Amino acid sequence: MISEHSGQRFGRTGMSHDTFFSVVIPTYNRAGLILKTLNTVLSQTYPHYEIIVVDDGSSDNTAAILEPLIQAEKIRYLKHSQNYERCRSRNTGMENARGDFLTLLDSDDLMYPTNLADAADFIKTNPEIKLFHNRVQLVDEAENVLHVYDYPSLDDPLLAITRGNFMACIGDFMHREIYEHYRFDTDPIMVGTEDWDFWLRVIADYRPGRINKINNGVVQHAKRGVYQLEIEKMRPRYRHLVAKLAGDPHLNSVYRKYLKRLEAGALFYTATHANMICDHTEALKCLLLAASKNLRLVFSINFMKALGIAVLRWNKGY
Repeated sequence: MISEHSGQRFGRTGMSHDTFFSVVIPTYNRAGLILKTLNTVLSQTYPHYEIIVVDDGSSDNTAAILEPLIQAEKIRYLKHSQNYERCRSRNTGMENARGDFLTLLDSDDLMYPTNLADAADFIKTNPEIKLFHNRVQLVDEAENVLHVYDYPSLDDPLLAITRGNFMACIGDFMHREIYEHYRFDTDPIMVGTEDWDFWLRVIADYRPGRINKINNGVVQHAKRGVYQLEIEKMRPRYRHLVAKLAGDPHLNSVYRKYLKRLEAGALFYTATHANMICDHTEALKCLLLAASKNLRLVFSINFMKALGIAVLRWNKGY
């Protein structure tokens, strides 16, 4: 069951030539964080958008915090009657979106001021591209930069996405044609991997583009979702993901030659997470397994960094 309070700050009237964006923000018990996130959207230099907040059954005062924005029709507020998981919330947002393009934003992360303006310019310049993303960086709660992420070449997007989920769920833009026909997998085993699974399926059919500019901040804080992942569940989850791709006739035909790289990429991500929570023994084990699946991975800068952290038992927090 979903309840909705509907509001739309910016509409299409007299603006049919401009791209209209839907910004979908899933949230759960983040009353202390979500207003900062929303303010970065409301401060966009580009005016043609709607904000859809999908509350996944919060038990805190999220609804009360958002009430002034709901009443002012600055956001559309949808609430699940119970807590499902963020993949269900993203699906709900996509099902209710009105935009020409949709972008996802977690309720603790940030949009930089020209995010939507740059996306609109990219669309005008590249009208044939229906899927693209911009670069993001990791920041602390005071917005000091902690880390600037590296991104793979898009010359071979299938290789890029099987090596690791460079898309994540921030800074991505997808055309209505995509978000009306693809959904996040709500199987509980996929929690923590649902975004990678989603993009693997989408990129099998749509070649992504990139805005080579940092337009989002991922905020590092103690309650960040990535810290809630359980290491012992990660490897079975990734085996399920590989089996899912291999078992689908279409996806298997697209990714068959990349599956070993996908397994290596999954093990590398598990190692990265293990380093984050200081389980360096598990990190080293996963890195060695990843190398056995894809020896080329050993020669990448990110692999060497992760190996150094695992061996030196140093936690950088990302």
